[in-house]
Amino acid sequence: MEIKPLFAMPLAVEQIPEHEALCAELAPLFLDKEAAGDRWRNETRRETQKGALFESRFDLFDWEDPPVRRVAGFCHAAVARLVTSLSDYDAGERTRLSFDYHAWFHVTRTGGYQGLHHHQNASWSGIFCVDPGDDLPDRPDSGLVRFHDPRWCSAHYMDAGNRRLNAPFHHGGYDVRHRAGQLVVFPSYVMHEIFPYVGERPRIVVAFNCWVRMKP
Repeated sequence: MEIKPLFAMPLAVEQIPEHEALCAELAPLFLDKEAAGDRWRNETRRETQKGALFESRFDLFDWEDPPVRRVAGFCHAAVARLVTSLSDYDAGERTRLSFDYHAWFHVTRTGGYQGLHHHQNASWSGIFCVDPGDDLPDRPDSGLVRFHDPRWCSAHYMDAGNRRLNAPFHHGGYDVRHRAGQLVVFPSYVMHEIFPYVGERPRIVVAFNCWVRMKP
């Protein structure tokens, strides 16, 4: 019997080398911007954003600060590798791919969270963790990212025939717990949510959307 993995959804996870020094530079930089208030804040408050959550403007990858340049380069290299590894472009076409980004940072404090949403009008999105915040053994769901199965009707009927399928054919969500220096890249259409964060140390991440075009 030949079994084809139809309608698969890729999710890439990569750790930046020697992340400690980089994250130690990024965290105070972002916290200073947060402290400046509306000067760096995204003017659009989204309905899915609740509680103590600061979202910056979407020009982060244009900043000239050295730690920002490094994380932007790392994220771009990861997206470029992912796109070329999953696509059938030949060597000449790969050199003509053009990548554009909107990127921003989030600072989440106790009680902040994001409801179910997706990143429309982009092909790839990513989250780079600068600081996951406090690790609380009694709250393993604090700040958790849950990706939801895009096959919206796949679990409408469950019985012994499909309840315990192995990956990648199983049903339900997929949870990601952030680690400092970790990048997660996913298709922008995937619905996801961030559970309420509980902790004294702020949770800091970089997020981005990517558009890929073929130059003439």
